[in-house]
Amino acid sequence: MSATPFIQELTANLRASKAQLQSVEQQLGLLERQEKLAKLTTQELATYPTDKVWRSCGKAFILQEKSKYIDDLKHDQSVVQEQTKTLKIKKNYLETTVEKTVDNLKAAIESK
Repeated sequence: MSATPFIQELTANLRASKAQLQSVEQQLGLLERQEKLAKLTTQELATYPTDKVWRSCGKAFILQEKSKYIDDLKHDQSVVQEQTKTLKIKKNYLETTVEKTVDNLKAAIESK
């Protein structure tokens, strides 16, 4: 009888961990797309013959130095890389948590 609340708690923890893991994986996918977009934009800007480019800013466009725009893109890439690094650590932790919770759940069910 005392194992049932324990099993319910493990099951709830497993669901929560899996939901968080799925969220982290989605965020990693989004960051990967952002990084690719920044790299492609930087490569494309390198081929432009002009020194100034139009940059979108919401519904408007502003004229900006190409070098400043490229610097901004590189900064954005470094921020995305830091966020990716952090999320990968979190993903690893959550995967370990899910594995351990599944093992504990199996052990609790077998001992019941």
